[in-house]
Amino acid sequence: MDAMKKTKSFILIITTAILFYNCESNTEDLTTDPIGEPQEDSVLNRNLSFEEVYAFEDDLLGGPYIGMTYSSNDNNLFISSRENAPAGITTEEEVFKLSLDSYQLMRKNVSPGGFITKQLTTINDTLVSIGGTEFKFYDTSFEYAGEKSYGNNFTLSKFGIATHNNDTYIIGGYRVDGPSRENKKIRKLRGNITGNQFEEFINTSETMIGASGAIVNERLHVFGGALYEDFEATNKIFIYPLNNPQSYEEFSMTVKADVTFVHKYGEMILVAGHKGLYGTDKTSFVGLFDTTTNTFEEIKTNLDSESGTKAIHQMIVKEDKIIVLFGHKASSQLPMSKWSILSADLLKD
Repeated sequence: MDAMKKTKSFILIITTAILFYNCESNTEDLTTDPIGEPQEDSVLNRNLSFEEVYAFEDDLLGGPYIGMTYSSNDNNLFISSRENAPAGITTEEEVFKLSLDSYQLMRKNVSPGGFITKQLTTINDTLVSIGGTEFKFYDTSFEYAGEKSYGNNFTLSKFGIATHNNDTYIIGGYRVDGPSRENKKIRKLRGNITGNQFEEFINTSETMIGASGAIVNERLHVFGGALYEDFEATNKIFIYPLNNPQSYEEFSMTVKADVTFVHKYGEMILVAGHKGLYGTDKTSFVGLFDTTTNTFEEIKTNLDSESGTKAIHQMIVKEDKIIVLFGHKASSQLPMSKWSILSADLLKD
């Protein structure tokens, strides 16, 4: 794939918003979740051909630690991560805003960086970075607007999210602050809550790490992830009605995935991720879940894992395109690694 534009240091942040912090602005609307609605006569592409639209170098941690979202009103992509640094070193949260029109990049670094997992969403036109212990806020002009601690004495790592209107669901993750580290829960964060921001949505049978979800037709769909007890990848799909999560259904994917990235596309759900981030098979996959039939299929792609050294590390759907963050996570041997933003058409010509 040809490298496009300039290689720039890059990381992004993004989106999940909150409630008690209501940032008034008369600038751009940060509406995210740009769900494409395929036409009735359109044909889905089941052999995705990705092309590079942007390339950069940075010390991204990769895996379940990066957040990414998209603003449909101004065609900006946001990515967030924490700096990769040895234990005991003060880190920064890195947040990037990339224009998909001009390919100009803006970057914000905020200290301290907090725990390593960063997820992104928007609420009330505010960019929100969801970390392990706190929220960080960025206003509509992409200025840092403060942070707020969870305040209820838990610290999460390797959790996923799903967003619906102004609500955000925090899926699994393990507790860093407890002796057992168990966290058999999905929590709900309301966009207008004050005080204790979280409420329990449902208790789960296992502590899920690296699992993400999407909400279609008032049902939360959660895909894959690993079990904290043994870091074994799963192929499970859980579907929770929002009004009665106890009456959930369970299905399965044709692939086991210990990290997933999920986005809805009409009544379909795109699922991407790692087949074995914690195992020997570090290759990626892209799949499609049909919510009308509750069936899953893996989709062919032209992605080259280069013997497991490269993989998908985030994914969104932008109108009729799938966009992924593809590359090699940073390590002590490779502190600055190469990353690509790749795009593929979801519909056949």
